Amino acid sequence: MRVYIVCLVLWGINGAAFGQTNNDEVRFFGKNPEYAGFNLVFERYSNFIIPQTEPLVTLAIDDDGEFDFTFPLNETLHAFVDLGRYRASIYLEPGLSYQLVLPPFEPKNQAERLNPFFQPEEVLLGIANEEARALNRNIVEFDAMFEFNFSRYATDLFVNGNVARATEIEEMLEERFTFDHPVFNRHKQFIYMKLWRMTVRRQNRTLIHRYMSNQAVDYHLPVYWEVFNDVFKGFFPNNLAEEVQQPILRSISRRESFNSIADIAVQDTIFKNREFAEVMLLYSLYEAFYQENLAPETVFAITSDAVHTASTPETREMARQFHRKLSMLRTGTEAPGFTLLDREGNYRSLEDFRGKFVYLNFMHTANFSALRDMQSLVRIQEVFREQLHVVTIIVDEDFEAMTRFLDRHPSYDWTFLHFASAPTVLFDYNIMAVPAYYLINPEGVLSLSPAPTPDENFRARFADRYRSWQREQLRRNPPERRSIFR
Repeated sequence: MRVYIVCLVLWGINGAAFGQTNNDEVRFFGKNPEYAGFNLVFERYSNFIIPQTEPLVTLAIDDDGEFDFTFPLNETLHAFVDLGRYRASIYLEPGLSYQLVLPPFEPKNQAERLNPFFQPEEVLLGIANEEARALNRNIVEFDAMFEFNFSRYATDLFVNGNVARATEIEEMLEERFTFDHPVFNRHKQFIYMKLWRMTVRRQNRTLIHRYMSNQAVDYHLPVYWEVFNDVFKGFFPNNLAEEVQQPILRSISRRESFNSIADIAVQDTIFKNREFAEVMLLYSLYEAFYQENLAPETVFAITSDAVHTASTPETREMARQFHRKLSMLRTGTEAPGFTLLDREGNYRSLEDFRGKFVYLNFMHTANFSALRDMQSLVRIQEVFREQLHVVTIIVDEDFEAMTRFLDRHPSYDWTFLHFASAPTVLFDYNIMAVPAYYLINPEGVLSLSPAPTPDENFRARFADRYRSWQREQLRRNPPERRSIFR
């Protein structure tokens, strides 16, 4: 991925910050006429593994392109803002004022705007005032120097395992970068860990001891999670201490409490910090779910318990995020909602179809498989009209493509919606290819996820689900029994 630096120095701009900022606040100020009238949402990562973000602050820029905004911040963290085709990032420190320099605005084209999987270009947010640059400048320059030397000596390090060369690079970087800041020092240590992992392979445990075991989990440092993902991918359980492996697997297979499992994990000497051990366990359970190394119900049970019993608020929140992510689109969970435009320009929501089953499908009007299914959907609509809504979401970029398609096929008389008014629906339903199908029950719960295509025995599967739902309704609301005595 290309990373660009956006003018860290502006000639002719006074570097003095105007006004004072308290130690638990951050101030943004500046003038960027190109962004006049914009509201810029700065975000941070709340979970680098999933990944998941949360809004940090919204910066309102007036009609002249000026802004001056102060907001609370009590710890140094990495933030970013999406600016059209760019994602601009910055490290923020409490107590500082930042005269921001935004990159030239380049809007997304239509294809990028409608693509929920679009990845913006990474850039670094410009800082015009000298006194606020130190942390960001040192991280940028350090990383550039490291990447230059790492690329230059990659063969010597990776193929030959040249320890002397790795030591030389680390000592050179230490000599050149003497800026003393806790976040920068941590950043450097994890870059060095990357260096040594490439040089002395198959020594993960030694490197974990050296760089991670005695340190706090750094929830807001991107390089920490880059290294964490690299180190612990495939780590569990075979790289745990031998005496821990079987006991922890037995505890997991019995679905014992998260605390009981963590008690076993901390017996491994690389987990001197319990919070670190819990994060490793959560990551390993998350990985095992997608690699199908553990029964889904086992992972759900343990992560659900961790939401309430993990040792710190941060690990409890991480457990909650993992559990929610793993539960997405699982049969028996609530179907993701949506509100989209139909061909007449009316907004239709999933809730509009409550009371009947919904056979939801995603299609592109040029996709052969999706087109082949259309006639089968006509028959399903005719047979199950009283019990079932057929709802098709069109993923063509052009709204008019849906209109033209329906004009050519008047027999397709069910609900068609276009995804463009809320393109995140593709992410919510994990649409990687079309056609894709889901069956949602009358209460908005996923009944078949994914559902079979119309020609894959859908009728029999639906009839079975419909009868099961009817029986459940009778169980919940049994008919009143009449008595001969009243």
